[in-house]
Parts: sequence; C-alpha cells; structure tokens
Amino acid sequence: QLDLLRRQRHRYENGDRELKEAIANISHDLRTPLTAISGYLELLEMTDAAPAATDRASVQRRYLAQIRSRTEAMKDLTEQLFSYSILVSAPLQQPRELTLQYVLEESLANCYAQFTTVGITPRLQMPELPVCRVLDRGSLERILSNILMNAAKYSAGDLSICLHPQGQIDFSNAAPDLTPVMAERLFERFFTVETARHSTGLGLSIARNLTERMGGTITAHYREGRLTISLYFPGN
Repeated sequence: QLDLLRRQRHRYENGDRELKEAIANISHDLRTPLTAISGYLELLEMTDAAPAATDRASVQRRYLAQIRSRTEAMKDLTEQLFSYSILVSAPLQQPRELTLQYVLEESLANCYAQFTTVGITPRLQMPELPVCRVLDRGSLERILSNILMNAAKYSAGDLSICLHPQGQIDFSNAAPDLTPVMAERLFERFFTVETARHSTGLGLSIARNLTERMGGTITAHYREGRLTISLYFPGN
C-alpha cells in the first residue's frame, strides 16, 4: 500500500509539474506575437507624423505585414491547441484491416512538399509481403503525419524510414542539436526543441495518445547524433 501511495504521489507530482510547464509554455507562445503586434501598432500610430506621404505609406505597409504575420502565428497556435483537445477526447472510428505499406506511402506523398522545401529526400525500406493491421485509418494517418512533419522541421537534412515485417516502423534522422534527455521528453505535451518555430510541441504528444489508444507503442531513442522514433502495432 505504501508503494502504491508513493507511485500515485509521484504520478500526481509529475502531472502537476507538466501542467505548470504547459501553462508557462502556452503563455510564452501567445505572449510573444501579442507583444510584437502591440509594438507594431504603436509604431504604426507614430507614422502619422512622417513628413512625406510616400514614406509614410511604405512604412505603414511594412508594419501591417508584420502585424499580419504575427496574427497568423497566433491563429496557428490556437488552432493546434483546439485540434489537440478534440483529438485526445474524440472516440476512435471503426477499425478495419489496413496494409501499413500503403498508408505509409500515402503519408509520405502528402508530406512531399514540406520535405522538398527543406531539401530532404526520405529513404524508404519496406518488406515485400504486406504488413496488415486492424487500425483506425484516420488516427494512423495523423500519427504518421505528425512524425513526418516533426522530421521535416528538425532533421539535419536526412530521413530514413524502415517498416519491419513484425509491424514496427523506424523513423531515423540526424539531430545534432538534440540530447538523450531531450529525446525522452519529445512526447510530453507542449515540449518543443525550438520555441521560435511557432510550434506548440503537441504533434508527438498527439501521436503517442492515438498510438496507445489503438494498442500500439511509440518510443524515441537518441544515439550518436541520430534520433530514432519507433512506432509499433502488434499483430492480432
């Protein structure tokens, strides 16, 4: 009973710590664009005193563009928070048999533009025989998309994907700025490696939530400068 109480207390303390960190991170992410918007609005008001109308119009357009950019950043952050609250509470759809090769190929095709933008050409290795699992397709597509988008944001220029016959998918990329401690925290809510990229850090947290709800596991390992995220769904 004492061991049980200690474990429960430890879990509650961790939950309280995560909640406090989440509030701090959300406040920071929302405060940053708000502060910028307020600053540019003040500068915009000051342009009325500019002597030349042409100079005033040029400066005003530049400030308005900055305000629009910060507003879009806030919009993206709030939409990610809303999506997270919906996804983690919504019931799963009716599971059906899926071929992991097909779903993985489609997810890669959907992320093609993002990988092209950052100069990454994913290397894909899959078995010849189909690997089938009974899963919710929408949730699986969300999981794969979040993992791939995370790689597009933070990879140092490469991505290797290997689907094993037993149903495990390994996503490996160079990540020289990461540490083993940071890798262990990747699935925590609101944890992000770089806060300057307008990211809430919810992508991998959503992936873990959906994976576990479908009976799978997702883990992260960091070794010799490479991050490997392993997604596994056992056979039925």
